[in-house]
Amino acid sequence: MRCLIVHNLASGPHSDEIFTFIHALLATGDEVVMRSIGEALETEEAVADARSFDRIVVSGGDGTVANVLDHLRDCGVPILVFPSGTANLYFQNVGNAPDAAALAQACRAGITAKVDMGELFWVDESGETRRHGFINIAGSGFDATIMEKAAPTKNDIGEIAYVLSALSTPEPQVAHFTIEHDGEVDELDGISCMVGNTAGIQNEINLFPDCRMDDGLIDIAVVEPTTLVGLLPTVAAAVFDPAGRGLGRPQFKTFQAKTAKITCTPSLGMQFDGEVIPNNSGVFGARVLPKCLDIIVDEFSNLRADSQE
Repeated sequence: MRCLIVHNLASGPHSDEIFTFIHALLATGDEVVMRSIGEALETEEAVADARSFDRIVVSGGDGTVANVLDHLRDCGVPILVFPSGTANLYFQNVGNAPDAAALAQACRAGITAKVDMGELFWVDESGETRRHGFINIAGSGFDATIMEKAAPTKNDIGEIAYVLSALSTPEPQVAHFTIEHDGEVDELDGISCMVGNTAGIQNEINLFPDCRMDDGLIDIAVVEPTTLVGLLPTVAAAVFDPAGRGLGRPQFKTFQAKTAKITCTPSLGMQFDGEVIPNNSGVFGARVLPKCLDIIVDEFSNLRADSQE
C-alpha cells in the first residue's frame, strides 16, 4: 500500500501521535510519503499528485482537515482522518477508534463511506466573493466570537480555551438574520446563525439533532436572543439529552436545506470549522456538496460503509 500523509506540525496537542501511526504502517511494509504543510508547503502543492496514492491520511485539527479535504473533493482515493488537533470534531463525528494502531489497521483495510461537505461563500469588505469548503460548522455571531477569542490559546490549553472564551462574552451581540433557503425566506433575530454539515460537538452532544454527514443536506440553526446565562435551558437539554431526540434544542430555530443565503445585520464575525473569517460584509451562502469524499471507516464508525448500503 502506498500512503500519502498530509500533516500539520502546528495542529495541536496530539500532533506527535501521527509518528506512532506511521511506525505501525511501516512495520508491515507499507510505503509512506509524509508532507508537512505550513509556510514552506501549501496544501494545493502537497496534494497535487494525491490520485497516484492508494490511501491519503489527513492529520491535523478541524481547520487543517477542512482545508485539505476541500482540495481532495471527488478525488476517488480512500481518505483517513487522523485526529491531531485541539477539538477533532470531524473525527468524532466519523466515530473511528482513536488508537493509532487501530487507525493504521483501518487505513490498510480501506473500507469507505461516501460523505458530504459543505461549501461556504461570503462577500468580503471589498465586495469580492470568496469560498471555502467546510466539514463541521460555519456561522456568524456568538460561535465566531468564541473561536476568535480562543485562537491565541487553544493550542496551549486545549478545549478549555473555548469555555473561557464563552465565559468572557456574557452578553452576545444580537443581529437580524434573513435566511433564504430552497425558495423560502425566514426573518429571525438571534445571537448566532450556524450552518452544519455534521451534528456532534464536544462531549458527544448533537448540536443539530437531525443532521447527518451523508444526507445530502445542510442544517441551519438560529440561536434566539439571550445572554450567556440565558442559554442554560439549551445547555441543560444538551447535558441530559446529548442526541437531542427527546428535549431537542429549546432556543434554536432549525431548518434543513440544500442551499441557503444568509444576511446578517449588523455584520458579525464569521467562522468555518474554527477558522475565523476576517473582513466579511455579513452576507454569506452555503450549500451541500453531496457524497464528494470517500472517508475510511472502521467497525466503530457512526457511518455506514459503502458495501453495507
